[in-house]
Amino acid sequence: MPAPKELDPKASLAAYLGVRVRRLREGMGLTQKQLGQMVFVSHNRIAQIELATDPPGRELIRLLDAALQADSALTDLWEHINNPKYDHYAKTFLYRQAVATMIQEYSLVIPGLLQTEAYMRAIFAESDGLLGDVTAEEKFAARLARQQILQDENAPWYRMTLHESALYLPVGGTKVMYGQLAHLLEVGQRRNIDLQVVPHRGLPLSAVNGSFCLLTMPDGSRSAYSEGINIGQFFEQPEDVTRLTVIYDRVQAAALDPEMSAAFIRNVMEDRYTWELPPLA
Repeated sequence: MPAPKELDPKASLAAYLGVRVRRLREGMGLTQKQLGQMVFVSHNRIAQIELATDPPGRELIRLLDAALQADSALTDLWEHINNPKYDHYAKTFLYRQAVATMIQEYSLVIPGLLQTEAYMRAIFAESDGLLGDVTAEEKFAARLARQQILQDENAPWYRMTLHESALYLPVGGTKVMYGQLAHLLEVGQRRNIDLQVVPHRGLPLSAVNGSFCLLTMPDGSRSAYSEGINIGQFFEQPEDVTRLTVIYDRVQAAALDPEMSAAFIRNVMEDRYTWELPPLA
């Protein structure tokens, strides 16, 4: 059996947490399978934590704290990792999104995974100085790198349900928006992507308050993430995930099919983004 991958605990807080869990487990003479049974997860889930590819949620870290007799040390570390001051509320979601087998997303704006570089730069140019300690260029680089998720050999199935208003929000001007909508049409042709538009008239009222995403993991477990302006929330409890799944299903039922959605996007491109308004006198 190959030796376990050695993580550098200085690489990130998630890596430090993974190293701590592994050392505590080994110190108690437990296998990953035995520890998983103690906290009601698979040995693969323990491996993900120890390799820092998928950090645990709040409830799981509390169970690990008790099973490994860590005297709240793991919980305290987890709270530090997820301190909103450092924008860590989305870290668990980003880790899981990177390894999910299916991503189902509903958004009121063009989502990060489908944004063009010009669209991204226009958004971050507007918000630079309002991003806390993170610069617009750092945000841009991180978001661009995340798009590799949809291009990998084992890319997940991605179902994007987009609200009609996202097509009309003039981010970056006519040229940027024309290119962005053309990009949507292109990615909508990929075998692993379904892109659908929800018209104004069909949107369920339960979905008007923000964007959200549902994730299905390789082991079949599901989680969800919702976000608003500079804030987000990750959900693992089955009742929370089910609630957002029901809302997503209602949105999906109101959406145009992929072929009609593509035609809708082309119409918006031609009607709105093939000409510029003259400057005001």
